[in-house]
Amino acid sequence: MHRSVSGVDYLQWRDEMRQAIDGYMPRIQAIFARFGELEPDTVSDEVDSVALRKAEEVDPPLPRALLELYASIREASFAHLHNAYFIHSLDLVLNSLHRSDIPAWAPEVTDERLVVFASDGGGRMFAVGYRSGTVFRLPVGAVVDQVYDGSIDSIGPGEIAKDVPDFLTRLVGIAQDFSEEDDEDDDEERPIM
Repeated sequence: MHRSVSGVDYLQWRDEMRQAIDGYMPRIQAIFARFGELEPDTVSDEVDSVALRKAEEVDPPLPRALLELYASIREASFAHLHNAYFIHSLDLVLNSLHRSDIPAWAPEVTDERLVVFASDGGGRMFAVGYRSGTVFRLPVGAVVDQVYDGSIDSIGPGEIAKDVPDFLTRLVGIAQDFSEEDDEDDDEERPIM
């Protein structure tokens, strides 16, 4: 079993996500069959060793949990899961560290430096705190010189998970719930992030 230094088994998470994808993709494909074959949701295996080496040299160092995640996967795309979720590639994360339109600070929710590593199909970003490892949701809003300037979304910014493994656990739970849904509409609320 492949465990990280922190004891988290990211490969087990990957396998659980793939099993959930196998549960919901046939239903989604059947619904949208008239549009042709859909690209499947994926968690890629190929680790980007070049990006991992570059990440080891970043100052300040990226949160350890992110490096452990990217030592197990390259990226993930869940375009058909609710409003869609994406775990960005480490290369994209590294190339975004100094972009003025990607938040590194969100004073509305925390005073620590952040790194955006994921997003959803509605434009929300998910960022992990360098110091605490906490994962924060940053809804669509202005970003000025790497400072998140507040949400224009009714769901405001805030803590979404205690750390990256907790974020991944929540994501796999959402995928498993979605794979167990039947074709009938129900009024049950599904968890969102």
